[in-house]
Amino acid sequence: MTRGTSDAARGGRSRLRRPSDTGGWALTTGLVVAILVVLLVDLATGPVFRIIQVSVIAAVIAAMYCTVRQTVIVTVAFFAATAAMYIYSWKEAGFLTSYAVLAGNVAIGAALLRLCALRRQRDHLLAQALSASETVQRFLIRPFPLHTDDATVDGFYDSSTREALVGGDIYEALSTRHGTRVLIGDVRGKGLSALQAGMTVLTSFRECAYHEPSLLGVADRLEQALLRHNQRTERDAEEGGEHGGRRFVTALLLQLDSGGNALIVHCGHVPPFLLTLGSAAEVQLTTPGLPLGLDELAPDSRSEQKIPLAPGDRLALCTDGVTETRNADGADYPLAARLRSWAVLPSPQLIERLQQDLMDFAGHEPRDDMAFLLVRRHFSDRDDA
Repeated sequence: MTRGTSDAARGGRSRLRRPSDTGGWALTTGLVVAILVVLLVDLATGPVFRIIQVSVIAAVIAAMYCTVRQTVIVTVAFFAATAAMYIYSWKEAGFLTSYAVLAGNVAIGAALLRLCALRRQRDHLLAQALSASETVQRFLIRPFPLHTDDATVDGFYDSSTREALVGGDIYEALSTRHGTRVLIGDVRGKGLSALQAGMTVLTSFRECAYHEPSLLGVADRLEQALLRHNQRTERDAEEGGEHGGRRFVTALLLQLDSGGNALIVHCGHVPPFLLTLGSAAEVQLTTPGLPLGLDELAPDSRSEQKIPLAPGDRLALCTDGVTETRNADGADYPLAARLRSWAVLPSPQLIERLQQDLMDFAGHEPRDDMAFLLVRRHFSDRDDA
């Protein structure tokens, strides 16, 4: 889990790692020195037991970890050392034996150089693929902090999938003519199909948040987008003879209105926390609604709830990957208590403290995707300072 308040840290950890020249010239020098040591030992021990061929291990290591140029240097050193040894002791080994061994070493060196070149080509293609993947994922999930006309959203995002920036959690904050609108959501399930369902909701929010006059209207549009996605997925699965799993998404929609209030539409998600000066408390939801994708079970389950948001107050939104993080004893993470303890901290410091504490509490990498958002409204230039 990332630490600190740098752009990378506050935007979620980047697990994508491009291949690099892990060998380097230090390793190359060490391998050449090792070959020379083997040669000197062989010369010192005499003709009873020759060990010079052991130095081929250095050439193999170079082919695995070094560049082609560095591998050439190590391979030439290996061949030069074996050639020197067999020239020095050709009477003992015999001309034909020495010639056969040296010819074999040339073939081994050529094969190792070819393998090194193929590995470097593969690493280059992998680097390009990872770069493209990271660009796409950064487009889907924007790094923190997010800025709107009247708010700043700090937070962090951690995917439980190794070598991935994006998991099943989604979030967004947008400036619209209706005020700042924020989405946080969590797709039920894992894998590519869950990611597709989450991206369906996210892209729909990025479009309809600008046009729908009410926050309930936004929720309805997200519901319809997910239903269409599920129908399409099930139809494609049936045509392919597979079982298509239906996805639903827990979500929380937030809107900052011009009257100093916050509107909330709850869709089966973790309740938000209201952080006031020196205190934090869970917002009591009067009308909890069903997750997106299940509204047909109770079409009138959702409603808007208004809560006051005074200058200096902040709203904390998270997914259940945070609240359900467990320690070695199986206890859930005490998020409410932690937020009360850190309510006086500025948002970046609170985020950093929370990330570190989650890692210390769990003692392992996250087993579920987790997202945490801290929404701070700008009521005036003074409050924004």
